Amino acid sequence: MYVSMEVITMLATAATLLVAIVSGFGWMITRMDARFAAQDAKYEARFDRIDDRFDRVDDRFDRVDDRFDRLEKRIHSIELEMTGVRVAVARLEGPTPRLMMVR
Repeated sequence: MYVSMEVITMLATAATLLVAIVSGFGWMITRMDARFAAQDAKYEARFDRIDDRFDRVDDRFDRVDDRFDRLEKRIHSIELEMTGVRVAVARLEGPTPRLMMVR
């Protein structure tokens, strides 16, 4: 069987073109994977910063909540003291005067 030089050249060209297309596709996939990995790292870093910020805000809310609890305890103790003061003042003032005198 006789194969002409043109047929051999066409087969070599087709094989070379196929190898070039496959390697180009592989190179493109590798670049896309690298880009996706870079974007994932960028977003992960951003989300980590946001999570840290949320944690700091939660800590601040906890501290403010503790302050409110202490303030509520102080107000409650002042209410108890005021009740005692009201009773003492009422005893000092005596009974309220009546409109009609009792005989």
